[in-house]
Amino acid sequence: MESLGKVPVKWLAKETLELGIYNAHTDVWSYGVLCWEIYSNGKEPYPGMSNMQARAHILLHGYRMPIPEGTPEKVAELITSCWNGNPSERPHFKEIVEMLQ
Repeated sequence: MESLGKVPVKWLAKETLELGIYNAHTDVWSYGVLCWEIYSNGKEPYPGMSNMQARAHILLHGYRMPIPEGTPEKVAELITSCWNGNPSERPHFKEIVEMLQ
């Protein structure tokens, strides 16, 4: 991806950061970041990192943010599954709804 332009880098899936792909799988990744934000009491994702640092950590090192303390186990598992490096292994939104019921 030559230029990220004005996009929410810290919410983008690794394949979006690398290849500019946007689809339901990348939306699920972003949903995982949203859940992380909620359980971190509204902290900005990838605290202490610039957009480019976060991008590099995700793409080069496979970095995933630690799950916030106090996150229910069911939600922690959901967040982790949303950030699966293999997009086809991420849950579909229908599955996410079922997990949260």
